[in-house]
Amino acid sequence: MKKIILFLFLCFSLTGLKAQTTNIDSLKLVLQKEKQDTTRVLLLSELSFSYVASKPDSAMNLAMEALQLSRRIGFVKGEAVSLNRIGNAYGVFGNYPKRLEVLLKALKINEKINNRDGLSRNYINIGLAYSNMGDSRQALRYYFKSKALSEQINEKQLLSISLETIARAYKNLKILDSAMIFAQQANILANQINYSRMIGFSLQEMGNIHSETGQNTLALEYYRLSVPQLKKAEDLEGLGQSFLGMAKVFEKTGQIDSSLFYAGEGITIAQKSGFLRQVLDISSFLSVVYKNKSNVDSAYFYLKLSKTVNDSLFSQQKQQQLQNLAFDEKLRQQELAFAEFKAKQERNMNLQYAAIAVGLITFIILFVALSRSIIVKPKFIEFFSVLGLLALFEFINLFMHPHLAHLTHDSPILMLLILIGIGALLVPLHHQLEKWITEIMVEKNKKIRLAAAKKTIATLEGA
Repeated sequence: MKKIILFLFLCFSLTGLKAQTTNIDSLKLVLQKEKQDTTRVLLLSELSFSYVASKPDSAMNLAMEALQLSRRIGFVKGEAVSLNRIGNAYGVFGNYPKRLEVLLKALKINEKINNRDGLSRNYINIGLAYSNMGDSRQALRYYFKSKALSEQINEKQLLSISLETIARAYKNLKILDSAMIFAQQANILANQINYSRMIGFSLQEMGNIHSETGQNTLALEYYRLSVPQLKKAEDLEGLGQSFLGMAKVFEKTGQIDSSLFYAGEGITIAQKSGFLRQVLDISSFLSVVYKNKSNVDSAYFYLKLSKTVNDSLFSQQKQQQLQNLAFDEKLRQQELAFAEFKAKQERNMNLQYAAIAVGLITFIILFVALSRSIIVKPKFIEFFSVLGLLALFEFINLFMHPHLAHLTHDSPILMLLILIGIGALLVPLHHQLEKWITEIMVEKNKKIRLAAAKKTIATLEGA
């Protein structure tokens, strides 16, 4: 019987929740019908996020497809979202330095376009990357940045996440009083906006804190309260963590049967969801509990299970390392292709600027030549002098626009103010030049036409 159970534990299902599967199927269906490229980018990114826990390789491929499409159509915000999703996938693969590198690229893009919602999310993800690498103090810096920005834009869901991650970072640093304050703040806010997932996680975090301080009764109460919220949010991994927390508290207080029950609940969820690391944690815990209970067979079974899962994790890590290399190369090739695409765009832009400049110079030469001719009338000169000046000033405006966009980080307000200032200088100059050129050219043309007329009259009189 135990061999059968062990086999079932090793045959992990990575399909996740039924609701999650339904969500994925819905996204796929919408994606098949969607024709607009910007919407396709966002759908691909959302589908990538849905896959990241169960199929990180699929999540990575979808995010890279979204990134490639974003760059091809010039959808800058989509590029940042796609990079965020790629960072998430690298995190699942355990490649935290690469995750951080990609997230910092997304951060720069969001800073450039002043996408404050995206920035707040970036800060949280960057903090998580530092936390994964064991640097909780650096993680806190970014969590607090997310908190401040979320407060500015009144994004309460992101703010509740920021508060909860701050609580976890303080707990990791053993600053438990601060951890409790921020966990409570996260819980209050999450309840205000009815955000089940954060209600569950904040309650779980308060359970963890009370467990560390030896307040076992309070710890159990918070763990119990977190369970229905995490079920409602359909977060199986979080639910498994709450059950493990309860099992540890019951084990500390000598209630072994209750400890085994909740550990069993946790390991069942982990098995169904495919969370290998959680199965490893719970099976290791159960092995020790059964050993202390002198139940040798069960202790050996869970010890063997934990070893088998650990071997599977090691094998998985090796496979992930190879996948990381493959994805690194794929991303590098995409970066090279994008750089080439941008260079081609820039060359085409420069050629168009050159063509416009040549066209303007040619227009001016022809205009001057024709204005000296008797075949054109003053009305012609007046019209084309205005047209030439208009083309010249619009070319200056066109040439300056990308530089202004870079200078102002595409801020519409700043660009409008600068263009108004430039206009205030150029409009009077335009009118002065228009008047000056028109008068000079028209008078010159009149003199040429008069001279030609006199010459013609003189010729006719001589005849």
